[in-house]
Amino acid sequence: MPKTHIQITYPAAGRNISLRGSEPLSWIESLTPGKVDGEVHHFFVDAEPGTLIEFKALLDDFWSCGRNHTVLSGETIEIDPYFGKPQGRLEDAVHQLPSPQLGRPIRYRVFLPPSYEELDRKRYPVLYAQDGQALFTPDPIDGRSWQMHDALNELYDLDVIEEIIVVAIVTDEQRLEMLSPTSDPKHGGGDGPKYRDFLIETLKPLIDSRYRTLTTREDTALVGASMGGLFSFFCAWTRPDVFGKAACLSGSFWWNDRQMIHEVQKGSCPLPRPWLYLDCGAARSPFEEDANLRDGFHHTAALRNALVDHCYVPGSSLHMLAFAGMSHNNASWAARLGIPLQFLFPRGG
Repeated sequence: MPKTHIQITYPAAGRNISLRGSEPLSWIESLTPGKVDGEVHHFFVDAEPGTLIEFKALLDDFWSCGRNHTVLSGETIEIDPYFGKPQGRLEDAVHQLPSPQLGRPIRYRVFLPPSYEELDRKRYPVLYAQDGQALFTPDPIDGRSWQMHDALNELYDLDVIEEIIVVAIVTDEQRLEMLSPTSDPKHGGGDGPKYRDFLIETLKPLIDSRYRTLTTREDTALVGASMGGLFSFFCAWTRPDVFGKAACLSGSFWWNDRQMIHEVQKGSCPLPRPWLYLDCGAARSPFEEDANLRDGFHHTAALRNALVDHCYVPGSSLHMLAFAGMSHNNASWAARLGIPLQFLFPRGG
């Protein structure tokens, strides 16, 4: 009979970790570990070949958060449960931090993962998200939100992404200036390099000192939409030593006569190379003239082609997705946010 190995990592500190589940386990009687190595609890289960075992971990009499796990007999599965809060938490405080680079204070909020307070020795990857004014609460402009907390909590419940800390930077004041890498002849701007330096020199050191973060480039990512998508690409492209990943939704790559696309076309790949996710909506009709419905599909495709010409491999170091019928607005970004989050922080990735 094949031996099934269920490995649970949790700092029990003298308390009891056990299992309950479907046959050959029981939902009434708990199974104790066959071996404990520090924080790692090993359970060995005998089951007939082809048996799908559904199970859940317990800490004393408390069930773990999230959905039940499943394992096929004879396989090994590793899980990292938590037993306190089932969902992440947006801090009440809107923090304000002086920016010597921009010459004014910048506001931000922090969303903590479910296990943050419970697992007080665990460290977490960090996502620096642009347009923090619209990520968790309604945008003052259109009254819509990305509902990022819902997307994250759903993915945590499914156990398909790593838990992360989100730093949501409010970019509603002087937004075009703040998020634009260069000046545009019509719209002006060009403070993107200063904002990038603020993230690297001022905000990130503070976040790393105040919260339990993983600080390497592989664990530090950016996300943004529209001008925030343009900035996130620019920031990762020019400082990949700090930001190893960037997700750019509906990026405004038209800015300044497609200047960032031209930079990629004429330049060389930065080293280390940032991992990139690009997406956009697309009009269902080829004759559509509404720019919001077109959502810059042709600009995003041009950037993808330029990246492929410079060593990027679609499906590996680069992902581009297009969504016909989705337009340039918060509702569209909210509808597909779960996709880049899973690419950025896959479970076990």
